[in-house]
Amino acid sequence: MPLILVTKPFPFAEGGNRVIQIETGEQEVSERCALVAVDHLKVAILADGVKSERKTKAKP
Repeated sequence: MPLILVTKPFPFAEGGNRVIQIETGEQEVSERCALVAVDHLKVAILADGVKSERKTKAKP
């Protein structure tokens, strides 16, 4: 599970059924939650400083 640094709290639907609030600070979250927070909402960065796998894939 990735570690992210959250700069702004946000709601996240865990499994699409239960909404939880992700608070500011360092959080250990699921891969999907990290993707949403970092790439889509832009309210967090990966704590290890590595960009998400999706952005680091080489183009063919």
